[in-house]
Amino acid sequence: MMPAWGVCRQKTLLTMKKIFLLLIAAIANGMCLMAQDNRVATLQHESGIQAFYGENALSDAHNAAVDGDVITLSAGEFNGCIINKALTIRGEGMSKTIIKNDLSPVIPEGCKHPLTLEGLLISYPSNSSHTMTFSGKDGTEQVVITKCRFDLGNGANIGFKNCNATIIQSSSQNSAYALNGSHVTCINSILYSMRCQDGWFDSNGSFDAQNCIVTYPPNCIIRYSTVKNTIFSGGSYSLDETNKASHCLVMGNSTGFSDSWSVNSMDGVFADDYHLTESAAATYIGTDGTEVGIYGGMYPYDTTPDYPLVKKLDVVGSHKDGKLNIKINVE
Repeated sequence: MMPAWGVCRQKTLLTMKKIFLLLIAAIANGMCLMAQDNRVATLQHESGIQAFYGENALSDAHNAAVDGDVITLSAGEFNGCIINKALTIRGEGMSKTIIKNDLSPVIPEGCKHPLTLEGLLISYPSNSSHTMTFSGKDGTEQVVITKCRFDLGNGANIGFKNCNATIIQSSSQNSAYALNGSHVTCINSILYSMRCQDGWFDSNGSFDAQNCIVTYPPNCIIRYSTVKNTIFSGGSYSLDETNKASHCLVMGNSTGFSDSWSVNSMDGVFADDYHLTESAAATYIGTDGTEVGIYGGMYPYDTTPDYPLVKKLDVVGSHKDGKLNIKINVE
């Protein structure tokens, strides 16, 4: 049976096809402004579309939005803002659409809509120590992160507090924290580490990691979590008896893993971009019969957005009767 978030994702794609012509029209109407600044955010509310421009376009679109709306960002760098609505915010991909400073997400209490981020790079200065925390109110709020990359600086982390999160086909250079009872599901993603502890205190959070890669396991502290088909590549790690882990590939003197493999180094395991070598892919098989790591499982790692994108808009000729003749390339 397909997970609930998978069903919602299919329904979202169908809806997107229906409103895509409206999206193109909204962008076309603002072509004159785009000539001055090609950064654009479109806001979809029901059947209506608005467009906002410039480095503060995300903030402007957010201010005009209500729970359940969709904000689509073009390629380029945008200023972050306080997100206090349950929106879908999507970009052109983690190498193209960049939120370059503080993004502070707070999900409205009991909201039926998840806060969804798709196809974004959240990138702060390398010396930043700001922790990005997704905060709910009563613990029922939902966060969905798909095909995003987080690079928040050397001293920063990603926290999930009083909410439940699903991270899919994403990459993080920072530790992920499950705080205040939050449950975080990680699917086919690259994680620096997972932690269920805030400072010296157990926060009662938990993880469910499937077909992931953990690049610095010595920094992990997890309890009451489930890990399978995952590679711990950056050093030894020991799980305690509250966790369940199977069919993992672990490095060094690691303990607490059942039906798993241990290697002294990752030489001969990875080819490039965390693809397994042919030999490793045939040797390290997960619970579902596919290779362990991010290219196995039901959702092999792929950073390409799976929603339509306007790649190029050109004004052809001159204005006529108050209208623009637009040439559009959609991929």
